[in-house]
Amino acid sequence: MAVALSTVPHALQKRRLFSISDSKHSQCQRLSVVRTATAAYSGRMDLRSDILQVGTSNWSFEERMQEALSVLELMEAQGMEPEPSLFCILLKSCADAENLEFGKTIHSKIVGTQVENDVFVLNNLINLYAKCRCLKTARQLFDKMPFRNAVSWTSIISMYCQSGFPEEALKMFSLMISDGNIKPNAFTYTIALNSCAKARNLEMGIEIHEDILRGRCEIDEFIVTALIDMYSKCGRIEDARKVFDKIAEPTVAACTAMIEGYNMNNHAKAAMGLTRRVLHSGLDLKAAQELGLSSIIRTCVLEMALRQGQEIHAHMIKFGHKPSTQTISDLAVLYERCDKMVFARRLFNELLVKSVEMWGRMISGYVRNGLNQEALELYVDMVSEDVELNPIFLSWALKASVGTLGLKEGKGIHGRAIKAGCGLSEDSVMESLVKLYSDCGCVNEVEKVVRYHRNQRRT
Repeated sequence: MAVALSTVPHALQKRRLFSISDSKHSQCQRLSVVRTATAAYSGRMDLRSDILQVGTSNWSFEERMQEALSVLELMEAQGMEPEPSLFCILLKSCADAENLEFGKTIHSKIVGTQVENDVFVLNNLINLYAKCRCLKTARQLFDKMPFRNAVSWTSIISMYCQSGFPEEALKMFSLMISDGNIKPNAFTYTIALNSCAKARNLEMGIEIHEDILRGRCEIDEFIVTALIDMYSKCGRIEDARKVFDKIAEPTVAACTAMIEGYNMNNHAKAAMGLTRRVLHSGLDLKAAQELGLSSIIRTCVLEMALRQGQEIHAHMIKFGHKPSTQTISDLAVLYERCDKMVFARRLFNELLVKSVEMWGRMISGYVRNGLNQEALELYVDMVSEDVELNPIFLSWALKASVGTLGLKEGKGIHGRAIKAGCGLSEDSVMESLVKLYSDCGCVNEVEKVVRYHRNQRRT
């Protein structure tokens, strides 16, 4: 990373107290800070051979930052004031590493200097505190800024949006518009639209869209994707599709947003149609990965499109793609819903972390397909993994016991439910227990279950 340095250091322009040799020495120190700060940011050194190398390539982030601070302290002791660009590099590296401790130290060296009110330095300070989740400090810095640019406003809007406060983000966007001095850029509009999507604020989303159409900003792929996402999450899937259809060559991100929009609005057939269109357009596996295999497979699940799901699965195996946990889960759900339990179980076994929902789906899938013994064996595995019980699990496990007339297994499930205090007041669990004990001729147990359930309903 190249940093432009003035021919004469700022402190020398003011005082002229150093000799020529001191001036050269100070420039070397300044260059040392640039190199060390750049190393702190990138984690490596990439300097020309004619510049003196500093052996920081194998240092940890903390070591590189400590070295940079040491050089800054030396410059401070000699009355030299670093340029804003140096502080910006150091602050950005701290923000990227989310290292608040070093960031605060850099901030302390900025306070009281001429760069304290530099807009670029302040923008990087806001970014640091936002990344480190110090929202109050970031906002205080923003409010005290003597001058703000588009980056300043976008940073504070983004901070609130990404921190889970989309309404506050939209308030800041409104203040930016009403201020009138700074024009939002494409990134500002994208963050504002994302905030509208999260807040489900359709009215403001439409206002922003109209503002963009009035020529306030050139529509790029990020704005298009954000518009599709905003309209989809606000339940206006037709408007999302209108935006999508105006794209001459839809990007991978736009296709993903449109498919996800269809999925979340229960338009599985439309999602499947767009998925087929994308896949038949000659999209290679790399592009499919970018598109989001989970989005495509989730569409297959909603539409129960087994053949398309199998095609995607086959491509993954053929090209050695390593699917994410979500992709494996989605494929397992597809096979389970389509009653392909052998394939579903293989994928289920690949999951290092199995969600509660996946355990329930596999057990219910086995029972639905008459594989009651497999369901009971999986229930035992689930218990050994200390998965938390819920009424749905109990109901399906008891149905498996009914299917095998496994009185012993059913009593074990019943006893575990009593011990855990789970599900016995639920109708589905009561009905499964009554069915089990009735089929096994345990009339007294049936009466106990019914009596307990009736008493629970009265309390």
